Amino acid sequence: MPKHSASNSGSGKKWLTAIVVLLIVIIAGVGISHSFNHNKSTTQQTVTKVKPKPVKLSKAEKKTQKTYNLTPLEAKTAHETKITAIGDSVMLDIEPTIKDIFPKSYVDGQVGRQFNQLPGLVTQIKAEGHLANDIVINLGTNGPPEKSDIDNFLKEVGNSRQVYWVTTHVPTQPWQKTTNNLIMKTAQQHSNVHVVDWQALSKNHSSWFAPDHIHVQTQGAKQYVRLIVQVLSKVKNQ
Repeated sequence: MPKHSASNSGSGKKWLTAIVVLLIVIIAGVGISHSFNHNKSTTQQTVTKVKPKPVKLSKAEKKTQKTYNLTPLEAKTAHETKITAIGDSVMLDIEPTIKDIFPKSYVDGQVGRQFNQLPGLVTQIKAEGHLANDIVINLGTNGPPEKSDIDNFLKEVGNSRQVYWVTTHVPTQPWQKTTNNLIMKTAQQHSNVHVVDWQALSKNHSSWFAPDHIHVQTQGAKQYVRLIVQVLSKVKNQ
């Protein structure tokens, strides 16, 4: 009988030890889970609290932002960026607006200008010291460019400068599609060429245009240059 009692006592101790070990494991597991969730929650809170630095605008930049419905970053980028804008008669229409939004701009527009004049013009502007690192092109209104002219232009510009090529809105002319397809294709082939798709934005806004549906009115000029700012700011701040 004593032996039997001792055996039961040993067995009870083993069960008690097993229960204690099990409780320790459970408590440790709960602690680890709590710690993990706490760290995860802290990490999430840290990520949530990270906010972009506010853009401080000058009085002139605030006016530009409000007038042209830009973001603070777009307004500041436009004021700080030196651009060279080259084009035809449409460029003459928007010249005052460009100079208002881009105070550091150099604008060269001419009635009837063809794209084949661009390579030589860029050479001249570069020699005069007016060719900026960001170039806006508005050409194609008077006819489609030839690939050789595009290649010569890009060679003269070089790979380090960024080109913002505005699509053509000439709905009465058969070369609108040809010109815009060339613009899109050129942008796909050259990383420093960016499309400013004026045709896509303006095609359903006849009130933006003069009776010829090509040259822009005041509202059209604002929308035209606003689009240039948006594309340029996105490229420069990405």
